[in-house]
Amino acid sequence: MKPVYTYPLVAVMAASALWADPVNIEHIVVSDSALDDTLYQGDTNGSDQRFEKKSITTLGTQANMNPFTIIQYSPSVNYTPADTSGSNEPSYHDPIRIRGKSQSGPGGVYMINGMPISSNPGGGKQMLDMENVASIDLLKGYLSPEKNIGFSSLIGKVDMNVNAPRRQTNAMLSQAFGSDSFTRSFARFDSGEMGDVRLFGSFSHLGYDKYKGDGELERFNAMAGIAYTPSEMFSAEAYVIYNKDDHHNYYALSYTEAQDLESYWNKDFASARPTADNDVDYYDWNKQNFDTTTALATLQFRPSADDTVTIKPYYKTDKGEYWNSSVNANPAKNRVIQWRIDHDLYGGVADYTHRFSKALKTTLGYWYHKQQPPGPPTDRLKYKSVGGDLVFDGYASLADTGYHTLQAPFAELSGSLGGFDYNLGLQYQSFEIGSLKSYTFGTDANTSQNYDTAIAQGTLDPWASVKAKTFHTWIPSLYAGYRFDELNTLYVSYARTYGFDVNLFPTYIKNRANFVAKNVTLQQLWNKLELETSDNIDLGYKTMVGGVALNPVLFVSFVKNKQANVYDPEYGVNYPANVGDAMGYGAEFSASGPVSESLEFIAGLSYNKYAFTQDFKSSPTTTIDTEGKQVPDAPEVLAKAALSYSVGGWMITPSVRYTSKRYGDLQNSQTVDAYTLFDLDVAYRINGFLGSKSAVFRLSGTNLTDEKYVATIISADNVLATTGTSSTYQTGAPLSVFGSLSLSF
Repeated sequence: MKPVYTYPLVAVMAASALWADPVNIEHIVVSDSALDDTLYQGDTNGSDQRFEKKSITTLGTQANMNPFTIIQYSPSVNYTPADTSGSNEPSYHDPIRIRGKSQSGPGGVYMINGMPISSNPGGGKQMLDMENVASIDLLKGYLSPEKNIGFSSLIGKVDMNVNAPRRQTNAMLSQAFGSDSFTRSFARFDSGEMGDVRLFGSFSHLGYDKYKGDGELERFNAMAGIAYTPSEMFSAEAYVIYNKDDHHNYYALSYTEAQDLESYWNKDFASARPTADNDVDYYDWNKQNFDTTTALATLQFRPSADDTVTIKPYYKTDKGEYWNSSVNANPAKNRVIQWRIDHDLYGGVADYTHRFSKALKTTLGYWYHKQQPPGPPTDRLKYKSVGGDLVFDGYASLADTGYHTLQAPFAELSGSLGGFDYNLGLQYQSFEIGSLKSYTFGTDANTSQNYDTAIAQGTLDPWASVKAKTFHTWIPSLYAGYRFDELNTLYVSYARTYGFDVNLFPTYIKNRANFVAKNVTLQQLWNKLELETSDNIDLGYKTMVGGVALNPVLFVSFVKNKQANVYDPEYGVNYPANVGDAMGYGAEFSASGPVSESLEFIAGLSYNKYAFTQDFKSSPTTTIDTEGKQVPDAPEVLAKAALSYSVGGWMITPSVRYTSKRYGDLQNSQTVDAYTLFDLDVAYRINGFLGSKSAVFRLSGTNLTDEKYVATIISADNVLATTGTSSTYQTGAPLSVFGSLSLSF
C-alpha cells in the first residue's frame, strides 16, 4: 500500500463533522428554513426533497463527500457504490438510478449552486466535502427551467447548495479512522466578517485500501470561497475547488460468478504482474487518476424589492486517465486500454425576476453551456501484455472533436392565489453534438503515442467521421398545488427532461469493417439520431399528522427516442439507435418527523417499473422479446428507513435499506437476488473538549450482518444476453467499522 498522509488535526474515529448545532437528526428531509424544528416538506415543489445540514451530517457516511449516500434515503433513489465510503465508482459508470432511470450520455447528475458543472466520464465526481454543503435538493419530478440544464437531465438533478463563508470566525477540524486502513482528515477555517467581505478555506485528505484485492484510493480536496456584500442591492459569492483522485478499481464478476457469491465474493484482479503473453489480469492495469479544478460564482443585483438580476458563471477543467483490462475477453484479443482525458466545460445562467404581486412573478433567463468530449471517447490507446510488460498496439479510438454546445432562453410564471400555487415554465433548447473527425483506422504500433502528433500525421477516415448535429427542443414544465389548509396540499406536476447517449461512434469504430462491407457510413447512421426526451407527471399529496410529514406520490414517465441496439433493415446492420419508446411508472411514499422529543425518523417506500414498450429486431428474422421487461440494474421495490434517538449528549441512529431483485439483461434472463443492509451510527457530543465550542465523537458500522450482495450491475439499459455483450457485476462492501472526532472552534 502507498503511504497515506493524514494531517495533524485530531486522531480518533468515523467520518462526519458536525457544526456547533445540537446532535439530532432535525431537518432530516425537508424544511422551510434551518430555524424550523419540525420535519415537513415545505419549501419544495411537488415530489422534490431537501436534505439539510443535520441529515447530511448523520447520513453522509464516514467519507462525507458524496451527496448520493444521503439522498438514497429518498424513495425511488437507488445508489449502489462499489465500497462503503461511496467514493470508488466502478470505472466511469455512475451507479445511481432515480425511478429506475440511469443518467444518459456524458452528463452528471449533480449541480453546485444551480450550475451543471459535473460530467462523466472524468474526475471531480466527489469534489465537494459535505461539511461545505448547507443543503441538498433532490429534483426528481418537477424541474424548473433554470434547473433543467446540463448535458442531460433525464433522471432529475441533485443540487448541492454551498455552505457560504460564515459571518463569525470559525474553525472545524475532523479526523476519522476505520476498516481497511481508512483515514480522513478535514479542516475548514472561516474568517468571519471583515467589512463587506467573508472568506473561508478548507481541505480534506482521504485514503484507504480496497476491501478486497490489492490497490487503494487516495483523494485530496481543497476549496476556497469569498462572499462580498457591499449593500442590500448587490451581493456576490465565488468559489474555487480542486480535486485530486487516484484509485484502483474493483474486479467485476461475470453472471456465472455473481450467482455463487460464497465462492467468488473475494475475487479481484491478480496481485502479481503476469508473465504470460496476452494475460492482462493485473490490479495496477485497472485504475484511474484525475486532477479537476472548478470555479463558479453567483452575482445578484437587486435594484428594488421586486426586481432581481442573477448571473451564475461556471468553469471546470479535468485531466486524467482510466486504465482498464479486458480480462473476460478472448485471450487472443486481450488488451489494456488507456483512456486519456483532457477536457473542460464552461457556461453560465442569467435571469431577471420581477414580482408584480403575490399572484404573479415573472422570470426571464438564458443558459449557455459548452462541453468538450470525451463523450464519445476520442483518445484511447491499446496495449498488449508481453512477458508482463505493456507494449503499445495502436489506438482503440483516435478522433478530433468539436465542443458540445447547449443554449436555451427560458421563461417562468409563478405565484399564489388563495390556496392555489403554480409555476409555469418554458425553455427553448438548442443542443449541438460536436463534429467527429476519426483517425482511428490505420493506426498501429508505429503510430505516435502523442495525441497531437498522431492527429497531425494521421489520415482522416471519411467512413467514421461526421458533422455537428443540432437538436431544437421545447422543454415545458408545470407545477400546480392546492392548499386545503396549512397541513394538507394536493399537487400535480409535469416536466420534460432530456438526454443523449454517445455510444454510436465507439460502436462504429469497433465494428467498422462490418459497416464498410455493407457500404454504410457513420454519417448515414448519425443523421438518424434523435434527442431522448421524457415527459414526467407526478400526482401527490402532502399532509402532516402530529408533526410527521407524509407524502404519497403516483408518477408516470413517457420516454421517446430511447437508445436500443437494433437491426436496421434499411442498411442491413445492427447499431445503437434512438428508436425506442419506454414507459416508467410507480408509486412512492415518504414519511419523516418527530415521534417524541427524543425520537424521530425518515422512511421511504417505492415501486418503480421502467421498461421498453415494444420488441426489437436483432436480425432480419429475429425479434427480441423486450416489451414490458424491466431494464437492467433497476429494482422494482425499494424500502429504507433511519430512526434517530437522542438522550443527553448521545444520538443513536440505526438505518436499514432493502433492494429487490434486479436483472442483468433486457430479456430478464439474468436475475440478481434482493438484499437488505443494516447500518448503525452512534454520536456523542460534549462542549469544551480541548478548548472547542463543541466536540462530536462518532462510531459507525455499515453492513452489520456482513451481507454478501451485488451492489451494481454494470450494463446499458438495452443490453441483451443473446448478443454477446455481457453485463458485469460489482460486489458491495462487507461489514466495516469507523470512528471519528470532530471539533468546532
